[in-house]
Formats: sequence, structure tokens, C-alpha cells
Amino acid sequence: MPYHIWAKQGDVAPVVIGVGDPARARLFASLMEEAVLVNENRYPVYTGRIAGKRISVVAHGIGGPSAAIALEELKMLGMETFVRIGTAGSFGELKIGDVLVAAAAAAPAGGVLGAYFPGHSPPLAADPLLTLKLAEALKASVGYVVSSDAFYAEDPNFVDFWRRRGALAVEMECATAMALGWLRGFRTGCVLVISNVVGSHEAVDLRLKFVEVFKKVVEAL
Repeated sequence: MPYHIWAKQGDVAPVVIGVGDPARARLFASLMEEAVLVNENRYPVYTGRIAGKRISVVAHGIGGPSAAIALEELKMLGMETFVRIGTAGSFGELKIGDVLVAAAAAAPAGGVLGAYFPGHSPPLAADPLLTLKLAEALKASVGYVVSSDAFYAEDPNFVDFWRRRGALAVEMECATAMALGWLRGFRTGCVLVISNVVGSHEAVDLRLKFVEVFKKVVEAL
């Protein structure tokens, strides 16, 4: 049994949907048939079925280090494909409620990725075939994002710097998921709903949009 996720082999489906928010994990679990909470220690994990397909949903918390722990242990328990369904802050081109499939990510040197790839740049790209499948199913924009470790650190200079370099949005976990996917041998996809334009932290209720996205992602898988 892993240290944080107290589940056994067979409890976790080969396909795992990851979210940061435990409330969103509960929402997705409510859309599944026969959903069972297979772990409630630190990282809630639900396993159930949709249209006969076995799916697990995990709340991996916020930030790369938290997500890395969950991904390592889910892989130990049989995960083969991981799709993050999360939020992102737009750099201006995308609007609140838009959906972005992140094909790649940029991340600062050091941190959790530096621990895995000391002295080297890690592979920060999602699985290409899975990315294409998700983009077609969602009819979504495709681009690259910035994975930041500090939610409130962005300022106008940050936005301008990355917008001039072609990034579409900022979030916190995609880079870690992408790097670990290649390192540990599971497919990674990243689907993001734009929750704000950077500089504005007004909370918007996007639950109906997430239900729509979840259903389309599961169908695509």
C-alpha cells in the first residue's frame, strides 16, 4: 500500500481523471455509476463506471509537489492514463469558460522538476495522440501553458513576458504531470477550463462547464 493513497491493486482504474479541488472530484463521482470512495486519506479517490468504462477520479491538490505524490502512487496502483481537468488563468486571448487542451508547458527551473531531473530540462509535453484525441472531442484550442508554483505571484510583467512568447494561460500542475508521464510510463493529457483572466481573481461558478468537459473527456477515452 502506498504511503498516502491507502488503496490496493484493483481499486484504481487504468484511466484516472485528476482535479485539484475535492469538491470537483465529488461532482465527477456523482456522474459515475457505482462510484466508490476507494481512498479518503489525503487524496480522495473515487472509482466507478460511465457507459461501462471503468474510471477513477482523484483530487491531487494544488501545485506540482502535491500532484507528483498522487501521480507516483496512482501509477503504483495501476494507472495507465492520466487526464488533468483543471482551471487556468488566461493571458488575454482566451475568455472565461473557454476550454484549452495543453500540448506542452513551461516551468521554472528547480522545484519538484529539478528534484526529478537535476541539471536537465525535463520533457514538458503531453502525450501527442491523447492530446489530439482530446482536442477533437472537445473542439478546443490547443497550445502551451505556464505551470507556476505561486498562484498570487503573477503581475502585468509576467503576463506580457509569456504572452510575447506564445503561452496562452497559467496553471500549476500540467508540467509535473507531463514530466512524470514520460518518466514513469503513463499517458498524460491536460484539459483546462479558463476560470479567470490573469490579474482578476473573481470566482466564477463553472460547475456546469466542468460536467460537460468531463463527459466529453470520458467519451473520448
